[in-house]
Amino acid sequence: MTSSPAPRPRAERFARELAELKIPDPATARAALWLRLGGLLMAVGLVLGAVAFPLAHGTDNSLAQGDALAVGLGGIAAAVVGAALFLRYSLTGFLRFWLARQSYDLELLGERLTTTLPTHPLPEGDPHHGVPRTDPAPR
Repeated sequence: MTSSPAPRPRAERFARELAELKIPDPATARAALWLRLGGLLMAVGLVLGAVAFPLAHGTDNSLAQGDALAVGLGGIAAAVVGAALFLRYSLTGFLRFWLARQSYDLELLGERLTTTLPTHPLPEGDPHHGVPRTDPAPR
């Protein structure tokens, strides 16, 4: 009798709380589109820059050289914008999930600490009960 292992309640709770926070899935279509567009712009920018160099050096006509330089600068701009889009959308999904995971782990740690701490009340006269004092003594 082999049965599949029972799903972990911690993982189920994390998935449920993630759904309650309404954090969008990093694999949504819009983010994937911008990610692909960023990669495409980077590639197109590199190709335009590589094509513009021989075009500018292959002629003595200053008008043709100016056009080639404009194409090269456009390629550089496209590569920079593409890199920014690619980095933004590739890191956004990861960091969003990481932040939700950190929030969940901190909540779990807080629950653990509150269940393991002693429940006896603090004495009335000592506001620093159990906490070492680091401030200098009054003069």
